[in-house]
Amino acid sequence: MRKKKVLFFINTLRFGGAERVVSMMVNHLKDDYEIHLALFHKEIAFPVSEDIVLVDLKENPSTGNSLMLLRLPLIARKLSKYCKATEIELVISFLNRPSYVTAFMKSCWGFKGKIIMCERSYQSQMLNYITSSSYSYRFITKKLIHFAYQRANIIISNSIISKEDLQNNFAITTPIEVIYNPVDIAAIQQMSREPKPDCFSDAGAFYFIAIGNFRAEKNFGLLLQSFSLIQPLINAKLIFVGSGALENTQKMLAHKLGINDHVIFCGFQQNPYKFISNANCLVLSSYTEGFPNVLLEALACSKTIVSTDCLSGPRELLAPSSLPSQQVKEGIEVADFGILTAVNNSKALAEGMMKAYSDKTLRSSFEIKAIERAAVFNINININQYRQVIDNILQISTKH
Repeated sequence: MRKKKVLFFINTLRFGGAERVVSMMVNHLKDDYEIHLALFHKEIAFPVSEDIVLVDLKENPSTGNSLMLLRLPLIARKLSKYCKATEIELVISFLNRPSYVTAFMKSCWGFKGKIIMCERSYQSQMLNYITSSSYSYRFITKKLIHFAYQRANIIISNSIISKEDLQNNFAITTPIEVIYNPVDIAAIQQMSREPKPDCFSDAGAFYFIAIGNFRAEKNFGLLLQSFSLIQPLINAKLIFVGSGALENTQKMLAHKLGINDHVIFCGFQQNPYKFISNANCLVLSSYTEGFPNVLLEALACSKTIVSTDCLSGPRELLAPSSLPSQQVKEGIEVADFGILTAVNNSKALAEGMMKAYSDKTLRSSFEIKAIERAAVFNINININQYRQVIDNILQISTKH
């Protein structure tokens, strides 16, 4: 039986949570479908099977927001021609720009296939807190989100909160299904056992770790401020794993705060898990998230977690017995699987970090329960959920 042809579409596979998810998905689904992977430009930092057909759209990565918006219909024309020539039956888009392009393929260039759009963030928060562009750009972005998602056959959101956000704040009426991000526990645990990185050279120190792209929404400046409040009181180090536009800015802030001797910047790492496994506590300081993979990965490594209670993701992961819309407004909350702190509050984050440092019994409890929680999101469960959605859209009755 001929395999159905499915095209995944994302900006790049350079680094990031959505990029890692796409890498896992295409590699796990390649035996079920003929997988094509379209990228705005060919930057790949995550493994991709040689069985997957790569489509490089050769777009300039430095193109500004306004010019890129103007180019979207032209990019859509290019990709629509490819889809027609290769008889693509389903496009699955991740992140905003690929979803915009996919919508233009349908509206302007006659793409007849099915469309799944995957929402990876809490869009209202991204527009309100992150976007430094003009009001007109934010207005256009909100209209584009509505335009795009109304043209999908189904939307897959990675959290309940982001689903509700699309329905309530963007007037999306397209069916939305929640499928959480997958975590490959076995692979993570295997990679976590690689030799200890050199940055963990102080045997007596307590190691906090933060992982992610140096973007505004990660709020690493807040984490540095919080660490500066507790560092004089304890023997601790703060390790950053990741890279990005604001990395030098945060290095300068660490120097300004007088903590640069206790902060280690390790850059992007192909294997972040050996760093997580050798740390004592993972800290997430974001303003906003979609569904933070790094928390799943820390759970898979049996680590204590301190996280801001940002929308969306951390509460659904660490306090599943509470309402997803509930938030810590001041101070901290010791939740079922980690410590949640008020958003954008350096004192609250510092309090959570001190709690993790000082309460060994609590840390032991979190470490024991972590794998139990991670197992709920094990990759086989999530991939089967995606497979079911894909098969329903393509009306495939064959069992995999």
